[in-house]
Amino acid sequence: MNPRNRVITVTLLLAAAFTGVSIRLVWIQMVKQDEYREEAIKMHTCGEAVPAERGSILDVSGRVLAQSMPLIEVRVDGKVLAERPQELPALAEILGVSAEWLKGQSDPENRYQKIAEGVGAEVEGKLRASRLRCLLLERKTARNYPNGTETAQILGYVNSREQAGAAGVRPAFFEVGEAGVEKSMDRYLRGVAGERRIILDRARREIPYFRLSDRPARDGYHVVLTLDQSIQHIVERETDALMEQFHPENVHIVVMRPATGEVLAMASRPTFDPNQRKTFDPEGMKNRPIGDTYEPGSTFKIVTLAAGLNEGAADLESTYFCEDGQMFYAGRWLKDHEPYGLLTLRQVVAKSSNIGMAKLAMQVGEEKLLHYARMFGFGERAQKGEGVLPGEEKGLLRDLKNWNKLSITRIPMGYEVAVTNLQMALAYGAIANGGKRMEPRLIKAVVDRDNRVVMQFIPKVVCQVVRPETAAKVVEALRGVVSDTGTAENAAVPGFEVAGKTGTAQKWSNGVYSKEKYRSSFIGFLPADRPEFLVSIMVDEPKGKLYYGGQVAAPAFKNIAIHVAEQLNLNRGAVVATREKL
Repeated sequence: MNPRNRVITVTLLLAAAFTGVSIRLVWIQMVKQDEYREEAIKMHTCGEAVPAERGSILDVSGRVLAQSMPLIEVRVDGKVLAERPQELPALAEILGVSAEWLKGQSDPENRYQKIAEGVGAEVEGKLRASRLRCLLLERKTARNYPNGTETAQILGYVNSREQAGAAGVRPAFFEVGEAGVEKSMDRYLRGVAGERRIILDRARREIPYFRLSDRPARDGYHVVLTLDQSIQHIVERETDALMEQFHPENVHIVVMRPATGEVLAMASRPTFDPNQRKTFDPEGMKNRPIGDTYEPGSTFKIVTLAAGLNEGAADLESTYFCEDGQMFYAGRWLKDHEPYGLLTLRQVVAKSSNIGMAKLAMQVGEEKLLHYARMFGFGERAQKGEGVLPGEEKGLLRDLKNWNKLSITRIPMGYEVAVTNLQMALAYGAIANGGKRMEPRLIKAVVDRDNRVVMQFIPKVVCQVVRPETAAKVVEALRGVVSDTGTAENAAVPGFEVAGKTGTAQKWSNGVYSKEKYRSSFIGFLPADRPEFLVSIMVDEPKGKLYYGGQVAAPAFKNIAIHVAEQLNLNRGAVVATREKL
């Protein structure tokens, strides 16, 4: 080939090559641009979720009841560690463990195995500085309950769940409430996760200068309860004392403000520690003041008493012949615990006569009695609206068509009905509050990280159960219970007028009412004329010779009331002086 042809051939080949390259560039730049750009982004960018910090749960004074603590998890890639055994001694030295132990913990088939958590800041710094390729550090949070078993059933607990993010973003792990306040207020506590996108070099290391975007997380709000931790501690201590002294099946106690429906304390036994997940017991996790129903016994007598007084069927000086302790009605015997003769209604209440109360109920009538029982909130769940604690039972209050001939004598003394402790506390709260029944309130407010109120829960009146003057008469009768002539002398608190009622209910067992198994209760409030707080105590099946409500629950009320009055700075001297002037 002559030189001229050789030049032409080479020129044509080069032109063809450049044309091919140009066509390829056009194809890449114009036709396949979007596809290749997406591939490049996937190769050199990384998205990771920025977890939101879960909000804390606080008592009414701002004391922490539940909070999330930062936690560093140390994981190793078993496959990389097997390929790079030289990293083993360095990692073991930083963690303060033996290389043999660490080798035994790692598995070449198990990637990203957790070997430590909760390491300190100094150890974390050394691990990050080591740049060991087998190492992976994950920043997480762990829910902590500083008071352990105290308030456990109210607060509940959380579990960690995975939440899928957007395309190209690693899933985030977040804490979700599974019980108690953690569950009912989860939408406020959880917060909103953010997102972080970065550019990586070929070694998969971040290039900070080219960080693409940061969408910060919105941390969860704090939830403020109406609970007072100091009062809660008093109640928890007395609950333990009742368990130790009487060895019952369970105990539950509620303390609240009658005027607002605010729950100041709520405790039950058995219980659990939300910090110790391995020891969780379903029986201990149950919030019994709202989740257990029972036949209340004589504490239910305020329904008939209030109905009779409000309807004008009787007054406190009306008299009832109590049949010397036993009355035959509708084919069955109705008995009192003592043989009483003629008693005023005031004495019927003080001595807790079943026969006297049954006769008052017959004066009131079935329809009115059922009406007032419903007005007091029985047969329906007490909690309404947002922030409702899960697990509440509504109890049992049957329609008239399901009553039998005995019902008019049994329901007035707290049988053939099923209630919760919270319902009983609210019913007595209505009497203490001039006849107004309040909605129970456990959540006081939701606040942000700067303590600004996001949502506030205000007291709510459900209904006017009875007239104020009727409520005052019921309070007067309940004062007589807590006297040397009543069934609750042991509930008297020095320096204060106390109003309350005992209850001793036989338990239904093997198809009959047992003469060996009882539920002992007492519900009372003080000062009787201007109630600041109310305490409702139920002891299920106390063991031993003592089982009456006045023997078991009334002394516990006294112990709690003395300390709660001090905690609320109630002035005994002022109360006594006021009473003397009246």
